[in-house]
Amino acid sequence: MVDDKLYYLRNNHKLFTDVEQLCIMFLKEKIFAGEGLIKADLVLKNCRIVNVNTKEITKGDIALRSGFIAGIGDVAELKNAKTDVIDLKNAHVCPGLIDGHVHFESSMVTLTQFAEQSIRHGTTGIVIDPHEIANVLGPRGIRLVLREAKVLPIDIFVTIPSCVPSSPLETSGANIGLKETRKFLDTKFVVGLGEMMDYPAVLSGAPEKLRMISEILDRKLVVDGHCPGLHGKELFGYLSAGISSDHESVTYEEALEKARLGMKIMLREGSAAKCLDEFIPKLIREGISLENFFFATDDKNSEGLINGHMDVLVRAAIRLGIDPIQAVSMATINTARHYRVDQLVGSISIGRRANLIILDHLKDFKIRNVVIRGMLNPKVERIEYPRYVFRTLKYKRIVPDDLKIKSPDKTVFAHVIEIVPGRIITNRTIEELNTRNKVVQPDVERDILAIAVIERHGKSGNIGLGFVRGLGLKEGAIGQSIAHDSHNVILAGTNFEDMALCANKLRELQGGIVIAKGRVIDYLSLPFAGILSTDSLYNVDTKLKELHSKVRKMGCKLDAPFVQMSFLSLPVIPSLKITDKGLVDVDEFKIIESIKSVDPIKIP
Repeated sequence: MVDDKLYYLRNNHKLFTDVEQLCIMFLKEKIFAGEGLIKADLVLKNCRIVNVNTKEITKGDIALRSGFIAGIGDVAELKNAKTDVIDLKNAHVCPGLIDGHVHFESSMVTLTQFAEQSIRHGTTGIVIDPHEIANVLGPRGIRLVLREAKVLPIDIFVTIPSCVPSSPLETSGANIGLKETRKFLDTKFVVGLGEMMDYPAVLSGAPEKLRMISEILDRKLVVDGHCPGLHGKELFGYLSAGISSDHESVTYEEALEKARLGMKIMLREGSAAKCLDEFIPKLIREGISLENFFFATDDKNSEGLINGHMDVLVRAAIRLGIDPIQAVSMATINTARHYRVDQLVGSISIGRRANLIILDHLKDFKIRNVVIRGMLNPKVERIEYPRYVFRTLKYKRIVPDDLKIKSPDKTVFAHVIEIVPGRIITNRTIEELNTRNKVVQPDVERDILAIAVIERHGKSGNIGLGFVRGLGLKEGAIGQSIAHDSHNVILAGTNFEDMALCANKLRELQGGIVIAKGRVIDYLSLPFAGILSTDSLYNVDTKLKELHSKVRKMGCKLDAPFVQMSFLSLPVIPSLKITDKGLVDVDEFKIIESIKSVDPIKIP
């Protein structure tokens, strides 16, 4: 009788206008299912349960009802003839994995496509910071992401972008301040404020940033950090603001200092930045507790996502010597506790969401099946996107002269951005360059290419100009509308004509990646906000592989050239970057001249 009544209420919940009454009804259902008054929908029989609460393997059954865990162990009283039973024959079952911090936009596909692939790799929850979309589309972009998240079977937790733009040294498509942030703070599954990249603003006591942080903390939400290279008194000040995590440590020693001071440390292993191979052996060797460490990918490109998601990080951690149960804990309960959602997800516990991974073998972490909200291998629904997301590149037609640095001198001294392969930080150098017809020339023999960033949001028309070393191109040019975080158009090349070709093709496509060599030779269209494709992940990845092949033939030896290039415009990551406003000295947090007629190092 209880079963029938609650079934009717649950399936006719639209009849209720009283939210409190509806919540009580759902809670009653969970309680009665636990007591056995309502029978389980599904029982997973003969499991070896990875218990991240007690760090042990236990044997038993798992009973699921309405997407939640109703029973663990002997669940005979919780099932009847209508209950589906799957005998797992002693397979391991662990909680669904959670990515602690990711910008899904780096995959170059929509949130739906990202979620569909993530689920296959055991990721049942992601904590997203949609600041890529927000930098282009502003608050309506965040609202669109939240609407899309509602129809997806994966649990999506959102941190509201804290730095749009990331700094005043670039032009973004929108500005998100306290007023805009407030509109999202009471939204379901908003868990905090996204990475606080503008640490100079925090340390200087900028009122707007401090008010944003204060309102988040007042709601018992978290404030995620982003402070590469910060240490000592500056780090003390940054932490004193209430910022509780970091994923940007450049060295192990930096990460350990932050952990000892109370920060939660995200061990990041994405497509652009990786730390597991360096950090984990040292953590094990020094006997550091891992309770305050968890995993994040931050940025995952299409190729990386096809090959795996959080399962890749768990396997890597086990390979590097972390106990398998501890590795699973770092990808589940540790993350959930940081974001204060551990009463919903992160463990195989009574009343928690039935997000589970069935494994063929724990140590190898080979996934057999995924259960999300009680559904085995759930299907992903799709939404229709509004027209405004497809018209976001708003700059004039570019001619080669727009991309040239001019000087009356025969030679000049130029600040050159130096790419560090596999890292998003850059080094810097000063190099002597020749001019021709009063135009400073790139030097292909020394791998010094021209670089430009075009403001594409229709606000200023700025074009920042400079030079870069490390791309390795011997001919042609590359252009793309993915350029963190404001996603202006970034170009790099051996000559200005090919760079202009890339810029104009991107304008025509309304976003993407373009390669030119005398003509446009290939491209990937990314029309959704100029940074995403609505095509399948596999089609995007296939095209990217073709582009990588062509760029390699042009001389580039970087593993992920487009990802690497996208971070050359992020003015909050040391040491030298470029935005639409010009060359940025990140260490001094200011715009500097690209060239000097006298070597700046020798100026007294």
